[in-house]
Amino acid sequence: MNLNELKRKVEDFDKKAGFDKTEFSKLIEMFEEEIGILKANPMNKTVINHELTDLLILIMQTAHRYDTDFEEELSKWFKKSEKYLK
Repeated sequence: MNLNELKRKVEDFDKKAGFDKTEFSKLIEMFEEEIGILKANPMNKTVINHELTDLLILIMQTAHRYDTDFEEELSKWFKKSEKYLK
């Protein structure tokens, strides 16, 4: 599954569950909460895997609100970041 496909899948789920109505500020609070849990559990692989998945879903929820095209944005990012390659 590519990122744009995942974004569409999360968008469909959000609409069915009513999560698409979550305020942007609440999404940011949820990001902060998940990052806090990651910080508190740096050695717990199970927690890290779960929290990273939660963060990915939050990213996708935010991305569909702004119609983010990950193929385009990642292409730009890698092109800009080529300067770090030796």
